[in-house]
Amino acid sequence: MIKLMSKKFFIIAAVMIVIAILGGSFYWLKQDNNEIVVSDAVTLSQPIIKWQEITITESKPKMAMHINSPRIIIGNSYGLYSEINKAIAQHVESLKSDFISAATTAAEDNGETNILNIATEVLLATPRLISLAFTSTKRFAGINNSEPERTFTVFDLINNKVMIEGNEIFRDDLAWSRATTIMKKTLLSDYKGDPSCDLSFAPKHNGLAASCIGIDNGRNRNLSLTRNIPISAIQEFLAPSVLSDITKP
Repeated sequence: MIKLMSKKFFIIAAVMIVIAILGGSFYWLKQDNNEIVVSDAVTLSQPIIKWQEITITESKPKMAMHINSPRIIIGNSYGLYSEINKAIAQHVESLKSDFISAATTAAEDNGETNILNIATEVLLATPRLISLAFTSTKRFAGINNSEPERTFTVFDLINNKVMIEGNEIFRDDLAWSRATTIMKKTLLSDYKGDPSCDLSFAPKHNGLAASCIGIDNGRNRNLSLTRNIPISAIQEFLAPSVLSDITKP
């Protein structure tokens, strides 16, 4: 009887050791390029995009705002796409507020209307990322028209948040620093003047869309430059997951 119990104990112990080894192997196999894949993560479906046209008019000061904006739907993930649409609304509201503030100081010229146009473009839409570009064009009464300004919002669907700084797109902080230096040099390479501008960017198919918005100190005027950055210029700096999304056919 004692021999039988010892044999059973040995078998149970051996099984537990095998399970522990397999469990450890599974954990390490779930790691790829320092990105830990959560085993119970929800697989998101491809986003559905619906468009809406919004027109807002004000009499004092005379203003007209024309907004083309998307509404994002992702399967039954109401909480997730609600956060995305909130981020889009906040970005549009920020552009509107800047325009209204400037319009209140613009001189009225023969009843001319201050006009804002916001055109939105979906640069990339995958189960991992939503990347949007907002091109705002402003025309103020009695003031020379300025160049269109292109700004961006990138939403991380996996972590349910807006990418604020954009460094999440790159492998690490050093890669971010080197890539942003290349992008800014590319944007300013053909510009003749004394520019001082802030760089912004967002992923698109086979590259990044980038802009630099600020002023030309020598000419004392607003500055707005835009350009697409090819994948070849920044590929080595991108995080593997982002690179995969950008290069998908």
